Amino acid sequence: MKILFFGDGAWAADSLRRIAPRWEICAVVQRLRPSSEALADFVGELGLPLLQPRNVNSPEFLEIVRSFAPDLNVSVSYDQIVRRALLEAAPLGFVNFHAGRLPYYRGRNVVNWAIINGETEIGITGHYMDEGIDTGDIILQRTLPIAWTDTYGDVLDRVVAAFPDLVEVTLAAIAGGTAARRPQAHLPGTYFGARKDGDEWLDWSDTSVHLHNKVRAITRPGPGARTTLGGRTVLIWRAFYDPQWPKYIATPGSVVSRIPEKGVVVKTGDSTLLLEEAGLAGGSSGVPVWPIGTRLGVEGGAPSAQVRAPRAPQEAAGSEKS
Repeated sequence: MKILFFGDGAWAADSLRRIAPRWEICAVVQRLRPSSEALADFVGELGLPLLQPRNVNSPEFLEIVRSFAPDLNVSVSYDQIVRRALLEAAPLGFVNFHAGRLPYYRGRNVVNWAIINGETEIGITGHYMDEGIDTGDIILQRTLPIAWTDTYGDVLDRVVAAFPDLVEVTLAAIAGGTAARRPQAHLPGTYFGARKDGDEWLDWSDTSVHLHNKVRAITRPGPGARTTLGGRTVLIWRAFYDPQWPKYIATPGSVVSRIPEKGVVVKTGDSTLLLEEAGLAGGSSGVPVWPIGTRLGVEGGAPSAQVRAPRAPQEAAGSEKS
């Protein structure tokens, strides 16, 4: 089986590394603006043609695809929408691998969105592509767990590690003529847009569980959740909420308690949230030590921006003021 491979990043590089010894890869198509060099580096090792078309649906690129005569086109984290002519350019079709439990979590940045929504698992899906967005027939689907304290980095690593096996097993079924085709229902599917600058801001009148989920969903390697302190931007990298904590009415965004070496407790719209790691944008981060009464998210409402930065993983140092 001859494959034309479309992709980007570690997801694609690891999957290509898995399947290259088993099937013929005629060329690799990478994003015009790649997110990393992981895929290009491996393509270089293989000595394969590397293509970066501005428009994969142009007649010129379609002729290039036909010149390679692939049996199957495969996409792993490729960002352009594919139209009918390219979908039909290979006799076995065009297959995509998506980090979502289709028909739910169609669209972009679904690892972040799944955590934000408090999901306890995330799907990974191999499916045939059609002219919709993540709407084609499902071939193979698996689920991976998301724990209460898992962060974006934890879940992303889990998904990336699981992708090569999903890709290999799916392609083996196609090559062997045993691939399933399970049509997706349009409803009750869900769609998600790409996350953009400005989506990181915390609303302290929101619930503790929503804030807990948002912080862990966009922490490293993401941009980090944001709030303001004395007119300056603060990044919140780690927070925790226990659903057993009491619910009561008070001023959202206020520091109501401090726990030595652990952080500060901030009032939310319904309960509280423990902030365990924070720091000024552009600076270092550590355990916050803001005084009780400090107000987050209110211009001019805080006397200082203190954090306690650890000198070593197991010991804390003095505070740093700005």
